[in-house]
Amino acid sequence: MKTTLLHITFLLLTVSTFGQTQILKDYDFNKGGYYILGVFSESDKNSLRDSIGEFYTDSIPILNQFKKEWTFKKPSPKYACGYHYSVYICKDGLTLEEISINLNCNEIVSNNGYFYFDTKKLRMFYGKLKKPYRKSLDFTSLTEARDYRKKILTDSSLIMTPTPQWTKYEGTFQFDYECSKGSKDCEYDNKQKKLKEIEQEIKKAYPNENFELDEGGGSLTSIIVEVKCDKSLSDKFTLYKRDTNSYFGKWAPYRLSLTTYRTTKPK
Repeated sequence: MKTTLLHITFLLLTVSTFGQTQILKDYDFNKGGYYILGVFSESDKNSLRDSIGEFYTDSIPILNQFKKEWTFKKPSPKYACGYHYSVYICKDGLTLEEISINLNCNEIVSNNGYFYFDTKKLRMFYGKLKKPYRKSLDFTSLTEARDYRKKILTDSSLIMTPTPQWTKYEGTFQFDYECSKGSKDCEYDNKQKKLKEIEQEIKKAYPNENFELDEGGGSLTSIIVEVKCDKSLSDKFTLYKRDTNSYFGKWAPYRLSLTTYRTTKPK
């Protein structure tokens, strides 16, 4: 009889946990140094967001409560709505993961997928969270921007600061790549492969330049290629047809701005 009861208990536990996803399972908050930071995203009004505001916590018990409670089973439709919060898992001033939440459409999105989000899973933290201090800055030079970010990463009050593209490159431009007539290179399933080929051709033509490529759209016969790079590559780039008079084809330096979130008010 005892064996049978144990067997039934095990089955019930298995059924209750089957298919559930604990989206914060990869983080050992007990080691310390972690933050959960919630900042506003553009969306429709919501009274819960208005009452909680932007928030953070570095309390290990509260972090572990997030870890326990943010376990989901029921999926939600992808892109049901815009999002009220971007929630960042942070350490050493950097983002480890971004999670998006919509409180009206009851959706949470993480690296683990899209799930139904009961708003009580945020409401239960009301009064337990702290308010971060946000500061946004603009810079007049790339050197100034990079030096400031390097310095702020050593600030003990820093919760998180983003990693803008200007930390690696000076700006961007685009060009249209026309696929060979009759080929399927520009079809959706083949675009990433073609982008890799284009990348190798650019590396061969300009071996001393650092860059990254992104797909910016296109059609069944063409790919819009975004090149993130320094201006030196843009100035010499003639490998593919490029309209330097168009908004996207011309060189566009990155805006030198940075936002920081801290535990204390910056001076």
